[in-house]
Amino acid sequence: MGSKNLKAVVVRKAKPRVPVDPQGFRSLTRGITKRLAANSTVSSLGQYGTDGDLIGNHEAGFLPTRNFTSGWFPEGAENLSGATMAATILKKRDTCYACAIRCKRVVSIPGKVDSRYGGPEYETCAAMGSYCGVTSLEPVAIANQLCNMYGLDTISCGATIAFAMECYEKGMLTKADTGGLDLSFGNAEAVTGLVTMIATREGLGYLLAEGSFRAAQRIGKGAADLVMAVKGSEIPAHMPQFKPAVGIIYAVNPFGADHQSSEHDPVLTLPPDSVEAQRLAQIGAWQSYDNSWDLDAEKVRFAFLTQCFYSITDILCLYQFAWGPSWQLYGPEDLLTLCRSGLGWETSLTELMQTGERRLNMMRYFNAREGFGKEQDGLPQRFFAPMPDGPSMGISINKEKFKEALDQYYRLAGWDPVSGNLTAAKLQELSLGWLLPEGRQAWK
Repeated sequence: MGSKNLKAVVVRKAKPRVPVDPQGFRSLTRGITKRLAANSTVSSLGQYGTDGDLIGNHEAGFLPTRNFTSGWFPEGAENLSGATMAATILKKRDTCYACAIRCKRVVSIPGKVDSRYGGPEYETCAAMGSYCGVTSLEPVAIANQLCNMYGLDTISCGATIAFAMECYEKGMLTKADTGGLDLSFGNAEAVTGLVTMIATREGLGYLLAEGSFRAAQRIGKGAADLVMAVKGSEIPAHMPQFKPAVGIIYAVNPFGADHQSSEHDPVLTLPPDSVEAQRLAQIGAWQSYDNSWDLDAEKVRFAFLTQCFYSITDILCLYQFAWGPSWQLYGPEDLLTLCRSGLGWETSLTELMQTGERRLNMMRYFNAREGFGKEQDGLPQRFFAPMPDGPSMGISINKEKFKEALDQYYRLAGWDPVSGNLTAAKLQELSLGWLLPEGRQAWK
């Protein structure tokens, strides 16, 4: 869209949609207040937004800090937290249309941050904050506003700036390259200034405008080792050393690292009689763990099955804090009720999961046609080295276990474990046989 100077596509509806079974549909919406009151995870999102997670991640040692070189940020985590935001710059809570959760932040700083641009969420507080060593909310809120003004993704933008900062600190970029900018970690003015420079392709912004992966190719000098991205997509603020199932999805996901494409590992540490466990069992994805960083065949199965479920919620354009396979307001059985009463689709969980899987395979096919393969299914090497400090010191992803987990994922997905390519049998199973005549090099 950007290459075509296209900002948005607007579709005008012809007439209101009416549920096929209004009474069944109302049975889902009528009890939402009770669901919110009973769900502490979702209700806390209304109080502190997603930034309520920042302190917990820091205390566990898995808050990405200084371009993922550390997992804790003692000098700045409290300042960036959801509680600090609520007590200082938060003006009000907002919501998407008809959503009861109201997790959106609206902040205001007189003369600096306009409330019309909303406010930073967890990913932005991490990407513009701890990723870059920035210790206060004000520059994070300013950077968030600038990204919203220019239409930039805050995760990719913040991660790219953090990459440039590490390059600068290691001598791969100098002041001659930066136009005199001091890109030391913690320089908040450099972060906010670079957002505008990236958007306008001014100075160093021209180098960084296409993300860290392409910038590293131009810088050379070993800069590629500092890129924290998968398939060119910068990594969100969820460290795979702590969440290896998420790490598997980062690696195989058709559009690169994404934290909203599967369920996260810590849910498997909840009691077996919890609502979360019961819901995951409905799709065959429950297995109890003592800690979140174990990686084995059952964890890979959990990753694959919840990825398929999240995929169907994407297809149906559902909000993933309200609809999901475990902790959300509505679970798998509720999704069946929604499809049947709202759409008249007399489906099953098996069919829904397969529909989500079909979407993933179509994207995998597209990538294969464009030259992507198993060699792109990986993680930055930094994640395989022990964490250097903080509560998570010494924890890492075991490289051999990760390789075995990838092979296990390919087998579960029905892909060729040697090449990672789609197979004709899998395409036929998913009613995608119509893809077979085109680009036969995309499967074995």
